[in-house]
Amino acid sequence: MARKIRVEPAAGIAPRATMSAREWPARPLPAGWWQTRQEREALVGRLLTTFTDTATVKRDLTRRRGLIKLLDWLERQPGDTWQDRWLASGADTAGFEWTDNVLGDNAPRYRRDELTGGLVLLIAGQVIRPSYRWLLRQRLALMLAEARRAIDCDGFARIEQHAQDAIGWARSDALNKLTWIVISKGGIVADITVGDCVELTEALEEHHFRGSAGRPLFYALLKETGILPAAAPPRLRALRIERRPNVEQIVDKYEIEYRPVRDLMVEYLTERAPELDHTSLRSIARNLCRLF
Repeated sequence: MARKIRVEPAAGIAPRATMSAREWPARPLPAGWWQTRQEREALVGRLLTTFTDTATVKRDLTRRRGLIKLLDWLERQPGDTWQDRWLASGADTAGFEWTDNVLGDNAPRYRRDELTGGLVLLIAGQVIRPSYRWLLRQRLALMLAEARRAIDCDGFARIEQHAQDAIGWARSDALNKLTWIVISKGGIVADITVGDCVELTEALEEHHFRGSAGRPLFYALLKETGILPAAAPPRLRALRIERRPNVEQIVDKYEIEYRPVRDLMVEYLTERAPELDHTSLRSIARNLCRLF
């Protein structure tokens, strides 16, 4: 039987007093990687070989059509890599409505299910790395499962085995979070850092996944399986609180050009801050600041 997961540290153990979030930065996003630089012919051959299953011929045909149409569309976007073109297209910022960017004038001959199927191949095949903003707006369980199998089957299997005593929904939540990190940051499970975990948790809070943001099992699994270093903090909470931006940083994220309006936002939110939790504060700031 697998050892029971401990989310909380043992009694009497506290984070190191001098521990700082600055000691645990998230991995920077690379400018490019070999999959996103791959030429189209080789790319299509690799993806169709990797994700073809004789038991799912109909689904595979839909995916193949979607992949070809997506690549046709991406080739019309500016950029040197598939990732550059994905970002330039505006699809990443469109979230759930990303297919609208592709459909456009192609609506009569493009189908959403084909596009979605094709995109699963591009993501699981590490051709593009969507942002958390995009990933958290999708409900594609199949995409996450495909990514786990294709990117790091052994790594995810080890994590899942270690979590077998956890409640089903908690185990799924943890696996999804680890998959989001691998999809967006690259690498495999063993490459995930403390900073990556903090970064994802902040993204969950920012995009109104407050319940999920407060579930630390994914971090405990990394810690207990030895993926995170022994010096890593036993809990994320202290680092998350320290890394929270102040009111001025929150407002300046929206690049309000007219200084008096910017200062007014800072003054108003500073006054409201004591009565709000951090997530609510950021939500109000987003709704107000985006008006300007």
